[in-house]
Amino acid sequence: MARSGYHHGDLRAALIAAGLEMVAEHGIAALSVADAAKRTGVSAAAPYRHFPNRQAFLAAVATAAAREFDDEVRAAVPPRPDGDQAEWAIEAMAATAGAYVRFVARTRIGWDVIYGTDVGDAVDEERLDVARSLNDAFLEPALAVTDGDVRRALRVLEHEVAAAHGYASLFVAGLFDRKYPEIDRAAAQAAAITRTLALAARADATAT
Repeated sequence: MARSGYHHGDLRAALIAAGLEMVAEHGIAALSVADAAKRTGVSAAAPYRHFPNRQAFLAAVATAAAREFDDEVRAAVPPRPDGDQAEWAIEAMAATAGAYVRFVARTRIGWDVIYGTDVGDAVDEERLDVARSLNDAFLEPALAVTDGDVRRALRVLEHEVAAAHGYASLFVAGLFDRKYPEIDRAAAQAAAITRTLALAARADATAT
């Protein structure tokens, strides 16, 4: 279906929007430059003025997704207080986990795509900056939980992302239809697990 809103000068943005739609509908394997051209209503050759190959197109789609993901994660985190930040850090980690589940369930794009090997060779400063910002949005609460211990923060963050991505993937696969028919319930479960992980990491950090 051609995009009626497309006009000259917006082709790159229109193609990326089409790519995000394709992934949300059918997963990352469905991403296709040719199909994006069809959705946008341009010739099959037109996208190659902006994207020399599928990898470049994937990198652009991943960058757009990461920017949106970053905004949603940061919006979900409660304001950071001036005083004792232990409770904030734990709740902030839980909030990032819930945001992860909601975003991946809606877009089918998570850390596996944004930081994946398929886009790893695409050197693009914009993509790298956006990916770093997204990483920091998750890492900041983890560092606060562990009193700045980077090793512990990365470990608890790894466990959080594994739990959140697992819940999101199983929800998308339809395996939670009966138990968690709504995405908010699956997100709440991931947040609860992350809260437990954060509490344990906090206890570990303060005990040493």
